[in-house]
Amino acid sequence: MTLDAHHDHTPAYTERLGTPTGQSVRVRLRTTLPVESVGLRFVRVGEIELAEAHEIPGLAGDSQSGQVEGRWFEATLPIHDARVRYAWQLNLPDDHLNLTALGLHHTRRGFRNWFQYLAGYVAPEWAWKCVFYQIFPDRFRNGDPGNDVQTGEYIYAGRVVEHVPWDRAVDAWGDIHGHYGGDLNGITQALPYLTDLGVNALWLTPIFVSPSNHRYDITDYRHVDPHLGGDAAWDELAQQADEAGVRIVLDGVFNHMGNENALFQAALADETSPQRTLFSWRDEPGKPPYHAFFDVPTLPKIDYRNDYAAQEFLNGEQSVVRHWLRRGASGWRLDVAHMIGAGGTDEDNLPLHRALKRAAREERPDAYVFGERFYDPEHALDGTGEDASMNYHGFGLPVVQWIAGATYYGEPSRLDGTELTEILWDAYHALPPQVALSMFNLLESHDIGRAMFRVGNDRTKFLAAYTLLMGYAGVPCTYYGSEVGVTQSRPGNMPWCREPMPWDEAKWDTELRERVRALIHLRRQTHVLQEGSLRFLHAEADAIAFLREYTYRDGRTERAVVIASRRGEAHPVRLTLPVGEWRDGLSGEPLQGGEVTLNAAGGRILLQG
Repeated sequence: MTLDAHHDHTPAYTERLGTPTGQSVRVRLRTTLPVESVGLRFVRVGEIELAEAHEIPGLAGDSQSGQVEGRWFEATLPIHDARVRYAWQLNLPDDHLNLTALGLHHTRRGFRNWFQYLAGYVAPEWAWKCVFYQIFPDRFRNGDPGNDVQTGEYIYAGRVVEHVPWDRAVDAWGDIHGHYGGDLNGITQALPYLTDLGVNALWLTPIFVSPSNHRYDITDYRHVDPHLGGDAAWDELAQQADEAGVRIVLDGVFNHMGNENALFQAALADETSPQRTLFSWRDEPGKPPYHAFFDVPTLPKIDYRNDYAAQEFLNGEQSVVRHWLRRGASGWRLDVAHMIGAGGTDEDNLPLHRALKRAAREERPDAYVFGERFYDPEHALDGTGEDASMNYHGFGLPVVQWIAGATYYGEPSRLDGTELTEILWDAYHALPPQVALSMFNLLESHDIGRAMFRVGNDRTKFLAAYTLLMGYAGVPCTYYGSEVGVTQSRPGNMPWCREPMPWDEAKWDTELRERVRALIHLRRQTHVLQEGSLRFLHAEADAIAFLREYTYRDGRTERAVVIASRRGEAHPVRLTLPVGEWRDGLSGEPLQGGEVTLNAAGGRILLQG
């Protein structure tokens, strides 16, 4: 099977990524259409300019995937701006077509749909090769019971804190006072388990001094909570993880802090104090006298209207961002990234993120910075700020909604596979390629219900979602315990999704763990899954399939086809594979290209090249 026309970010089609402004880059188009000529359109100062493309000899390809079919055209794209948008014009004897990132069209589509080139942008390419594992520290592993919070040790928000037995299910909504005792010492002890699973990067929810179990109400940003082992436990974890080849990304809570933080206490105590300017104050009935995260009194919102806040947290020489990158972190996940701003609002949100990113890259040139933007993040992803966002909008939420038949709030949904692929494609094609490859893909987290529970504790359905996660464009992240079947005791999102990790192997779904482990290792070993382009091959109500493709400069092509069904039982699906020899990525079973019928239940990944 051959596309009528194709262009992507891989070396056969784009000479290189990240060329600086003021230079140019060669780009190529391949087509089987009877074109008379081809042109390259690009946007400059709001106008569309047209450059001629000239035909070049075809690429040889290789024996497995065959010669790269079609005629090849090459043009020079001037990199005149930080982001250059471009499209191809194909002139036929009786027609002309436009090729954008969205596909082939008779009309000129909006610039959002055009290909994008980011000038001088250095992507955190190490992250493309990673499978992340999210850990909520209090619930993962208790490595040192001597540092546990004790029942009655202190009072927070009007209630005494409680030490909770490890085997007790989460049983109280909104309970921030129950501490199970997980710590950084436990994570260090679990590194052999994690590396055996195939994980090579961790995202830790907040580890800094805090009175709650979730630690998004930080009291001291410059020290690790003693109940997690303190600074010494971080140093040990960072060293051991580095030796094991495991990167660590920390959780940056820069929109708000805890009300017990010394900065906030100083602001309350003295209206003339410099700390007072770190917060925005108000007089509104029924609300705290200061702006707070969702008006929660224990979470005062940081005001970036003055430089004090930015210097303290984001980009000052001794900022929190810089401090922990110097101490061994590889990047930052930014909590509620879309809300950070001035005057109790999101004013100056993007400039603040750009300042943070510059500081992070000055400290660590390959720092990976991604934001929690729960909704459409497209406007923020131009390469100057965050490298990516958590891909709730463009992957995780719609995928699990399709399989579960309900939204993450439990609302019934008739979303089918055809509409799902439209949603995924709309989000993917509108991003620059390095950003799309950096998007932080996940099915679940500490904030939303566990995927296993949402799909009815059906292992086959969960594996379908997990196969899509490991095959999709972007950086995959698995949630602690999902590999052994951790679910939740009742419907809903947080805190029910924060059950403790079972370390008694008798409680594990070992068959599930072996399949998850195999998928993680396959992802780690397969270049096309890490850096290939994406397009959808098939969609029906209960099944979807997509193609990942990476074409080297000499025409050698690696391909992967990922297929999954939302049914819990066998589901034969017929689709057309590109010509050549294929194999099942897990079993090694050989297949020939062309018309094939595959059981899509539980998901499959097929490889070529």
